[in-house]
Amino acid sequence: MNKTTDNKRTGHNRRDVLGYGIAGLIATAGLSLGSKATAQLAGTLRIGLNARDMGVLHPHVATGGADVSIIASVFSGLVRYEPTRVNITAIQPDLAEKWEMSDDFMTHTFYLRKGAQWQKGYGEVTSADVAFSLSNVRDNEQSTFRPLYGNIDTVETPDAYTVVIHLKKADPTFVTAMANWQGGFVICKKASDEMGDRYRTEPVGSGPFQFDSYTPQDNVIVTAHADYYGGTPKLERVVYSYVPDETSRRFAFVQQELDIIQGASNQDWLAEVIKSTPGNPTVDLLGPERSVNLHMKATEEPLGNPLVRQAIAHAINRDDFEQYYGPVFKGTHSSIPPSYFGGLKTEDIPEELKYSFDPEKSRALLAEAGLPDGFEISTVVSERGDYLALAQIVQERLAGVGITLKLDILDHGSWVAAIIKEKRGTLVWSISSRYPSAEYLMREFFLCGARVSQPGGVQGFAEYCNEEFDEAYAEAIASADPEVRAAGFAKAQITALTDLPVVPLGAMSTPVLRQDYVDLGYEIADGEDVTSLPYLYHVTPATTV
Repeated sequence: MNKTTDNKRTGHNRRDVLGYGIAGLIATAGLSLGSKATAQLAGTLRIGLNARDMGVLHPHVATGGADVSIIASVFSGLVRYEPTRVNITAIQPDLAEKWEMSDDFMTHTFYLRKGAQWQKGYGEVTSADVAFSLSNVRDNEQSTFRPLYGNIDTVETPDAYTVVIHLKKADPTFVTAMANWQGGFVICKKASDEMGDRYRTEPVGSGPFQFDSYTPQDNVIVTAHADYYGGTPKLERVVYSYVPDETSRRFAFVQQELDIIQGASNQDWLAEVIKSTPGNPTVDLLGPERSVNLHMKATEEPLGNPLVRQAIAHAINRDDFEQYYGPVFKGTHSSIPPSYFGGLKTEDIPEELKYSFDPEKSRALLAEAGLPDGFEISTVVSERGDYLALAQIVQERLAGVGITLKLDILDHGSWVAAIIKEKRGTLVWSISSRYPSAEYLMREFFLCGARVSQPGGVQGFAEYCNEEFDEAYAEAIASADPEVRAAGFAKAQITALTDLPVVPLGAMSTPVLRQDYVDLGYEIADGEDVTSLPYLYHVTPATTV
């Protein structure tokens, strides 16, 4: 739903955001939780999500962080990551007991465990379900992750427990695409066929928890899957409550009406929660780091002019974001975080391609582009705090060089639909966490086939296409040699920085808080860097409260 075209809706102007940050915003916000907190029940884990409502719970089309957190408890992949590590060395068996690949990396074979059951009586998980899932994520126009699975040529199912995947091009790391994340989740063919569109909001998976109920703008409840192959979960249910207001989420956690919450990306907010909550609550900054970028749509003038894109880049000060967000944010100069395999470190980037903060150079570039008085541009932005703060900080800096940016503020779900389905947005902010290797973000944002105007494109918001980038990427992913892969990824990143379809802003961790009585069922050592793709802790069969 469209909220307004005026930033004044929030009651805080852009200088408020830059000046006194979230602490001041909290002080002037109202406190309201309503029915979003439920009374503590034995065997019930209560999680507060930073979202207004459900988007969709089909793993192949969902993009919202709140949705994928729920999906991760309902579905399984062929393989899975350890609960605290997302790395190719941390892959474990899930629906597949073992797997192998051919010497040329073109054929990948998975052997399913026998007896794994779908929820709600839909029977045993078989190779037919896996083949159906791969076809769905690769060919369905609504699939958000088509680019990742477009390399699949054919899928064979010689028996009920064997899946043979033939690729179009060699990929020695293809197993990561089969892990428990988004397109890697296996969906139930029989339930999908019977339920049709209902499967998008009432999913049937094979994970430890099964969908129970949904109350609009209130919560989703999942209950223990008694026939889960890994054993019946110790928790009876998990209540995922939608609490978009940061102050309400903080208040409910402090009152111990919520057991786990997605935190605000701001150090003052986090410090206040820890200080005010009884007991000894924990805050973890989860990775993989989310890549924070500003995509500039080259098909919209004057953004087609590289001088204008460079002017925008030089008008932005990454220190603003570090000041506002605190330790959860680190300014970067490449769209691939340095913590990802193949991500360029700052010292590896030529000085002229860092596009450091330089308002005078920005004005000079605008003048060279024939726009000495600047220009006006409009775009859409999510009302969610992390996105809106990014947009308002950039808006303030652009105003300083003569660029007037008008923001059309939408609720998060409407914004996602606007930029992906409706192809709106001249400037698009993205905050994206993927498997921590360069090819994932490259594939989704920078390849020619990723352009949102293309049939298979979903998140190429800048409408960028350079064959040199595509060639460097292809050379990298075809090799099993880490040095060759890293060199190809570096070449591709330098090409993108030279063309500048996207301004890299930074890398952001995901703050998540838990009460001291929550036992996740696995250990997180003090100081351990925790990586978890669902933007939340993994809820496992061993989790208790």
